[in-house]
Amino acid sequence: MTGKNIIELRGIFKSYNGQQILNDINLNIKDGEFLTLLGPSGCGKTTLLRLLAGFESPISGQILIEGKDAKELSPQERHINTVFQSYALFPHMNVFDNVAFGLRCDGVTEDAIQTRVTEMLRMVRLSGYEKRKPHELSGGQQQRVAIARAVVKEPIVLLLDEPLSSLDYRLRKNMQIELKQLQRKLGIAFVFVTHDQEEALSMSDTIVVMQQGHVVQQGTPRDIYENPKNLSVATFIGESNIFDVLIEKADEKMIQVTVQGISYTLENREDFHQGDKIHLLIRPEDTRVYHRSEIETTEGMFPAVVSEVIYKGTTVDLIIKLPDGKLLSVTEFFDEDNGEDVTYTIGESVWVNWPIGWEVVLPYEA
Repeated sequence: MTGKNIIELRGIFKSYNGQQILNDINLNIKDGEFLTLLGPSGCGKTTLLRLLAGFESPISGQILIEGKDAKELSPQERHINTVFQSYALFPHMNVFDNVAFGLRCDGVTEDAIQTRVTEMLRMVRLSGYEKRKPHELSGGQQQRVAIARAVVKEPIVLLLDEPLSSLDYRLRKNMQIELKQLQRKLGIAFVFVTHDQEEALSMSDTIVVMQQGHVVQQGTPRDIYENPKNLSVATFIGESNIFDVLIEKADEKMIQVTVQGISYTLENREDFHQGDKIHLLIRPEDTRVYHRSEIETTEGMFPAVVSEVIYKGTTVDLIIKLPDGKLLSVTEFFDEDNGEDVTYTIGESVWVNWPIGWEVVLPYEA
């Protein structure tokens, strides 16, 4: 459960050499929240992290940390620690001394250091590794040392700048779970930077989608995925099948469109009008494909041909080609309980549709 605003950003602008990096950023970070800054490289995520840490200053705007203007606070006084992508461990120090370094700089007694470091290493599952040097650790273990070193000083916020990007796929998955569990145990706010959409969806309480220095959408992972604000967010978060269509009829409640020769009546959720051009977005997992032999009626369905079959273990991804050459992505799930397999062959003729109401209607973007 997240609490009060612990950091507030108001109208933040930042530029380098005349190039605008952050443009009117307004953002609140709550106590105990796992907030992820998500966006492509160069969108301003790391710059925003550096402003929070005090390594950079905004051109204009205000950062409040626990109600205090950050201009009056040095990086040390902000009680905000950072875990960098490189981990930045001291190679000549063992695990215990790496974690204890900041406490010793602060003049904490050795008895208190022993207690706090021991407890922190237990929390990150590194008890027994106290005397090892960084080069004797795996990538995941090094990362946990870096986190322990940052957290042992009891910050109000922990900043993590793409800390998982150098790990292999399996270790990265494991560390995503461990990070989220650790954040819950500590009860402090984590601000996590990534360009990996799946990582953001699986770990976050709140996702902040950034593009070209702007915050374009903020919300829960489910809200961001199921209700993207625009086409840019929709295509960045997950795969999408997109049809560009004109609204043929519209009233306050409903709109009517034609997709590939089939007429659809859809809910008017955005006050669209007749003649408006829109994007109709359907996620691959919401797209349905059927063998020709298993259906009795084809009303409301598109004829198609299987172009690619990509086996992924628990799912099969299909690339389906419509008569006009348009390609659709479909994710089919195995139904192990009923002993059903997903068996499609390249070149097979199939039928495709989606449940009405599961589509997302978005304003047109050229």
